[in-house]
Amino acid sequence: MRILLIDPPFKRFTGFANFYFPIGLSYVGAILEKAGHHVAILDVDAIKQTTGLDFSDEYNKLELYKQGINNDTHPVWQEIEKILSEWCPDLVGITAMTPKIGSVIKTAQLVKKVNPNCPVVVGGPHATLQPELTMKCSAIDVVVKGEAENVIAKLVAALQSKNDLSTIQGISYRLSNRVIHNQPAELLADLDQVPFPGRHLLMNPENYSSENMGVIMTSRGCPYNCSYCCHLWGRKVHNRSINNIINEIKLVIEKFGTTQFEFKDDSFTADRQRIMNLCDTLMNENIKINWGCSTRVNLLDEQLARKMKLAGCNVIKLGIETGSQRILDKTDKGITFAQVRQTAKLLNRLGIFWSGYFMFGLPTETEEDMQKTYRFMKEINPYYAGLGVYNPFPKTKLFDEAVALGLLYPEVELDHFFKTNPKDYFFKDPDKRVLNMSKEKFEEISKMMSRQFHRHNTKLINLLRRGWARRLVYKRSPAVFYADIKKVLQWV
Repeated sequence: MRILLIDPPFKRFTGFANFYFPIGLSYVGAILEKAGHHVAILDVDAIKQTTGLDFSDEYNKLELYKQGINNDTHPVWQEIEKILSEWCPDLVGITAMTPKIGSVIKTAQLVKKVNPNCPVVVGGPHATLQPELTMKCSAIDVVVKGEAENVIAKLVAALQSKNDLSTIQGISYRLSNRVIHNQPAELLADLDQVPFPGRHLLMNPENYSSENMGVIMTSRGCPYNCSYCCHLWGRKVHNRSINNIINEIKLVIEKFGTTQFEFKDDSFTADRQRIMNLCDTLMNENIKINWGCSTRVNLLDEQLARKMKLAGCNVIKLGIETGSQRILDKTDKGITFAQVRQTAKLLNRLGIFWSGYFMFGLPTETEEDMQKTYRFMKEINPYYAGLGVYNPFPKTKLFDEAVALGLLYPEVELDHFFKTNPKDYFFKDPDKRVLNMSKEKFEEISKMMSRQFHRHNTKLINLLRRGWARRLVYKRSPAVFYADIKKVLQWV
């Protein structure tokens, strides 16, 4: 079969920079190619480059996304329709995340407009967590829930031969105007058996830098239970072997000349000894790369951080969330401010570029809680400080609490995602995000914090720290240096 896998547009509307390649679709593409199908991956945001890095006006830019999904004449939809008409897929797969579910629906409808008989399969986080809602879109024929690698080849074979779908675990599908939800599929027992992501299947490969191709997942799952987060893979962590990871790194270096990698695990250092072994292997095999990762303040110590730096780690991303003890308790994150301070001092002393990520606007948050977050950011002084308004996601503890408080709808209809700014999804009244604050006060504090975080990030010392962390990348790939200079000039 000719199979087109699509990551629908989102950043094309907002102008925000598009980083990396769609790794989930690339895993699916590799599985399908191995099964003998002709596969291509369309990352719509990569058709034309966007470079915006300033998130201080994120809400208004997301309004452009809302306008775009309601504008049938927008150029992006014409591009997709043209590709569908020329490529003539026998089946289309679409990845769905909640912030861009409207774009997913629009893309599915375009597929049916071009070819009403082409099956549309949707997977990803939103489809997994809300299969009933996703299947309300009549243009979607099948939803894949959870890991697709165990499911997709069997599903495509059944669709190709028009066989019964009732025995395929991990899917929801339409039968005689009814939606059938099959039993969940088991998680993959051995990640080493999964082919490496099919980066070679990407359309418009010239629009990806060598760094874009450097995304690698060395594990799946997270052992923690934060109240704002939902785990597709559960709380058990499944690891790839060190040898399997190293082989993928070598392949990406060989094919794309990548020198800056990004390990996208939820909590990269959850298994300390495993990461020590990975670092030892990188050094023993003289693999000279730089890499970044995301982890937690309670999962780093000096010996580990030093070894990571020696093995090429030049960026560490940490979720701090808040400066308020009351709000920290609400997140169920399981960290302390003492651990945050200790880790911040450690990374500052070792000179490893690190980012701290914060959020505000939780259901019971107060003005004082938000002010504490700003003051705490200034105290620990991350080299980069990310700030975002809390986004409620179904199937999380905080979402259920907000429903109980009367702030959120427990369920919505599909048109909600076309009428509403992504930051306001599920809110009964977007002007009432928190219980104890007026819209005017919330907007005032929001603008103040966004300005101050942006000012912190664009200080000369922090820009120089970012550049210094990437000096070896610049030496090996001067084009990356010039691209970064261009981004910084737009950012500041």
